[in-house]
Amino acid sequence: MSALDSNLLQHDGIVFPSASRDAAAYTSDPMFNADAKGVRLFVANDAAGGSTAVAKIQVQDPNTKVWIDLAGATSGTIGSSTGTITTIYPGLTGIADSAGVTINQHLGPFWRVVLTIAVATGVSSVGADYLL
Repeated sequence: MSALDSNLLQHDGIVFPSASRDAAAYTSDPMFNADAKGVRLFVANDAAGGSTAVAKIQVQDPNTKVWIDLAGATSGTIGSSTGTITTIYPGLTGIADSAGVTINQHLGPFWRVVLTIAVATGVSSVGADYLL
């Protein structure tokens, strides 16, 4: 099974299920976007022991296959269960780019999420909805 096939095992919209994670960086499987222009990323963290969570989107260079951070597509640091939403979508008319909140870019065909938990172990999750 290729890395892309393993996404078939994920439930729609769940990138990282709600679970306890040690302080470290976690990388999702690569995801293939066939026809969506963008994505809305939902990141939550319970702040147990002072833990924080940050999620960023990376896209793949089709030539070198290197993963590159999508400029501005990094959530704010989440230290509470209220979570945050980051929206990546081209043509956000009348809305200026706001790092970690709204990014006026196309998602592209291959993308993944890197979730970084810092300070302490905490319960976190990342979900995503494609935007057509």
